[in-house]
Amino acid sequence: MTGSPASGSLGAVASPFVLKLALYFVLGGLWITAGVALAERRGSKAGGLVLGFPSTVLLAVVFIGWTQSTQAAALATSVIPVVHGINAIYVLVSVSLIGRRFWAGWAAGLAVWAACAALVVVSGFDDFAAGVLVYVVLLSFSIVRIGRMLPKDPEAALGRPAGPLLIAVRGALGGAVVATAVLIAKLGGPLIGGVFAIFPAVFTGALLATALSHGQGFSAAVMRSTLLGGTSCVVFAAAVRVSFVPLGLAAGSVVSALAALANTLLVRALMPKDRVSGSGQSFRANKSLVSWASWGRPPGTFIAIS
Repeated sequence: MTGSPASGSLGAVASPFVLKLALYFVLGGLWITAGVALAERRGSKAGGLVLGFPSTVLLAVVFIGWTQSTQAAALATSVIPVVHGINAIYVLVSVSLIGRRFWAGWAAGLAVWAACAALVVVSGFDDFAAGVLVYVVLLSFSIVRIGRMLPKDPEAALGRPAGPLLIAVRGALGGAVVATAVLIAKLGGPLIGGVFAIFPAVFTGALLATALSHGQGFSAAVMRSTLLGGTSCVVFAAAVRVSFVPLGLAAGSVVSALAALANTLLVRALMPKDRVSGSGQSFRANKSLVSWASWGRPPGTFIAIS
């Protein structure tokens, strides 16, 4: 017995979205887990640059180009710069307050982000050039302020590697954050859906993973580098706007991804190298002695997810 035409059409509409949701869960979880693990093993700068690279943004733009058109994908990037400026303020507020009361601090950051994002959605702001100016101002302010929170001791910017169980938990948490944002964006209606369509899911997953496992100092170091790495998202958006329509979806995606990668490499080259003393090198060596049962927790740090 065959289904009704209505149910068939519903399934046709739902199937691409279910695929999109699954891709976001897997990619988001893997990306956040890999970025935080790299930060723990190679330092906050390397991990932050990976976390800031356009992973879910790339997926979203390519998905629009695939299901709609390259023109629609190019137009969808109009809001990316101003959104990343708002994300910088969100990270700044959250990192500033989580050292006092974690959940209250994060909630305050979310409230600031929600108010700013709602303003963007309601106003229909879509000026790419003006968005870039806003982004530069907000990013610069946030980078300077977060820089004042960084620990003076270079060893404090390192985190002990997590064990297998915590890695799995981080992957599930990161994937859940990303997929939930996508689901609410789909089902939330014009305002709520529009706001969550620009939710900083990867930033949020990274913020939670670093702060809960290693505390405010390590989280501030990683998120500062993540904001710098996030400049590649704006570069990616600019490349999409000039390449997708003339080159097509496949070639435009490659060109845009390469532009983002070039920006990431340039930012890394311009960042000062870590100066770790002999004690810091000893700290790195001793990380291998952390037992699996510790789940990568430094002594005395707060962790709420287990």
